[in-house]
Amino acid sequence: MPIVIKDYKWKQSDSDIIITVPIPLKNVHESKVDVFISSRFVKVSYEQYYFEAVLERPINKQTSRCTLTNADIVFELEKAEIGEWKCLEPNVSKKEKLEMKKQLLEESFKEIQEHHKTRSDRKHELKRVAVRKQIDLDSAHRQRIDDVRKMEEKKALGDLEEFRKKVANKLRNSGQKAIQPVPKTTTCEEPKKPIPEIPKTRATASLEIDFTPRQFPTPCRESKLEEEHEYLTKQAEARRSVGFVSEDIRPEERNPHFIKAKGDEFLKNKNYLAAISAYSFGITLSKNFVDLYISRSEAHMAQGNYWRAAQDCSTALELLSPICEANLYERALCTGRRGEALCELNMKKQGIPELEFSLKLIDQEHYREVLQKEKVLYENQLRKDEENREKRLKEELEKKAEKERKKKEKELEQKHKEEHEKQNKEKDEKLKQNPKEETKQKEIEYKQVESNIKQEATEQNKDETKQKNIEHELIELKVEEL
Repeated sequence: MPIVIKDYKWKQSDSDIIITVPIPLKNVHESKVDVFISSRFVKVSYEQYYFEAVLERPINKQTSRCTLTNADIVFELEKAEIGEWKCLEPNVSKKEKLEMKKQLLEESFKEIQEHHKTRSDRKHELKRVAVRKQIDLDSAHRQRIDDVRKMEEKKALGDLEEFRKKVANKLRNSGQKAIQPVPKTTTCEEPKKPIPEIPKTRATASLEIDFTPRQFPTPCRESKLEEEHEYLTKQAEARRSVGFVSEDIRPEERNPHFIKAKGDEFLKNKNYLAAISAYSFGITLSKNFVDLYISRSEAHMAQGNYWRAAQDCSTALELLSPICEANLYERALCTGRRGEALCELNMKKQGIPELEFSLKLIDQEHYREVLQKEKVLYENQLRKDEENREKRLKEELEKKAEKERKKKEKELEQKHKEEHEKQNKEKDEKLKQNPKEETKQKEIEYKQVESNIKQEATEQNKDETKQKNIEHELIELKVEEL
């Protein structure tokens, strides 16, 4: 259990506070004592001794310090505002005090984090600078070495070239031929070894490698069998909970017509997920069976998967070729359903023509109602877009007009300024020609300034009297309340 220090002493001046906490610290290094000072909270702990104080007012923690002596710990705190404190800690309940302490500690923690971040950034920056400097030094050192090497090489090669030129000149003057290097000769010729025959290249062949079938795309060496088995088991349970599992289908039942009948049964019972699963499995068995796509699009529409429904209708329309009277109903159904799905996806501009084309093929009451409803919504949307466009255009025109107005005002102001400067210049020239007129003008200006000062003084006096009257009224109101 920690010993909480309560018998501390404190004294204050107008600008400082000194808190003396009796904790024996003889021959104790300062690193073993935990001291914390924030704007309104001080704390110290050593072994079983503990002291903390939530201050009444804030202090300057940068200039405040803590001194360790053999018998005491002394906090020398500088006040943020000059003045006497009624007490060291605020007179609040324990719960409020804990809340204040928590808030102060959180603020201090954030400050420490920010300070640490800045120091870390600075450290990284210094490291980058040091690395850059080191690179520059290394580059300069290598350049010096290269320069010395090149200079020595040039010097040596230059001497060799001069020697060759001298020898060539001497031989030319003496009429002798240049000395040719004597080719090396061998005393005895070695017998030639027979050249081994190079074997023919092997015939090419193709190898077929059968990999172990896996449910996941990763190789077996990187797999986690237990997790994969658990995942597949959960997926199978989820499919069984829906009502259709392809693994449960017997071999003799793997017939697209049987699977479609199964899906139609699920669709009739409003089990849309099971119907989608059944139709999808049927499509894996027969990709060109158009009825499966049409039925799956209906299930997707009921489930709210409008984009997938539109995709299935598009695939079905591609498969419904050539166009003939036999597939007229299916084409009208797919076109109308795709238009409805596009309208639900807020693509009314593309969906409404689809619905209209479907009604041209076969007039169906459902799609006629959908078309009327979507047309009304589309017209409202177009009206809103037009209003927004007009509003934006109006705002742009207003901004442009405001800009033009400001530009004209600026030009007029500049023009008046130039005229005023021109008039002042002409006046100054006249005054220079007539000194008496100049002094007279200065007197007029001085009187004008003097009158302005008097006017300002009277206005100021009026404001002061008004302020005094208001203060007097406030005092009277307070007295009446008392």
